[in-house]
Amino acid sequence: MTTKTIKAGDSNAYKAWFQSDLLSRHIHYHFTFGADPSAYKSKKMAMVSMLFSVPSLNSPNLRPTKRYSGMDFATSNQEAVSVGVKITQGEGNLPKLVLTSDHGSEAEIYLFGGCITSWKVPSGRDLLFVRPDAVFNKKKPISGGIPHCFPQFGPGPMQQVILNTKSISTELIVTNTDKKPFSFSSALHSYFRASITGVSVKGLKGCKTLNKDPDPKNPIEGREERDVITFPGFVDCIYLDAPDEVHLDNGLGDVISIRNTNWSDAVLWNPHLQMEACYKDFVCVENAKIGTVQLEPEQLWIAKQHLSIG
Repeated sequence: MTTKTIKAGDSNAYKAWFQSDLLSRHIHYHFTFGADPSAYKSKKMAMVSMLFSVPSLNSPNLRPTKRYSGMDFATSNQEAVSVGVKITQGEGNLPKLVLTSDHGSEAEIYLFGGCITSWKVPSGRDLLFVRPDAVFNKKKPISGGIPHCFPQFGPGPMQQVILNTKSISTELIVTNTDKKPFSFSSALHSYFRASITGVSVKGLKGCKTLNKDPDPKNPIEGREERDVITFPGFVDCIYLDAPDEVHLDNGLGDVISIRNTNWSDAVLWNPHLQMEACYKDFVCVENAKIGTVQLEPEQLWIAKQHLSIG
């Protein structure tokens, strides 16, 4: 085991920067948890040290950075301790990060794929969903939470996560570290815990649609005419040029605002009877980039997602 030291803001903010061992060399992840991200820039946060261990061979490495003013990273060989962030063994003995804020919010992130599998608000409700058939064996992506579709969705990202009392934000940065151009499409395949009989989505009226039911290989073009979209059966639909914000009523008492920057498209999905054991308990509302993005050497592509409840 190799022990790393992270310096961060007070116990309300935590960072962990690592490379995913599931995704390609273009992909990095960067986690920030805190109640007020603006405090980083204003340097109002006291500096404390947090230490935790990661396996040096199979797990991503922490990397030095000064992404925010007043915050940096260092390395150390001291013993690991838990100060708001800890690394532990999850399902399948895969290493995962458990991050908490002083307000009682909590998130779990598996280092394999950088997959956020849990987002709990202070009441203890988990707003994300992991399928019961999800596997944790490093042979396939984790089916649940917020997994990444990269470098292709449909036919070197970095992710930053900011946890507040009632919100969680992600920033995905793709860097071309090669000497030649490369292209990709991408999505955040977000699973939300829901009651299928009460769940609904607002904000997509007027969007051009590609409906993949009944033939996923030959989607039917159309336009969304509904103010409120429900899930009475199988749903697999792409919404092109989607708005920057949609609202998900999960049917369990929460209305989740889903805002994005630069994702451009959205996807709604529920497998219905294809997954009879769990389809009643979740829906996927995904931010996506359906069109191909081409990056020249050293170029960046950045997209953000912000989830919040009232």
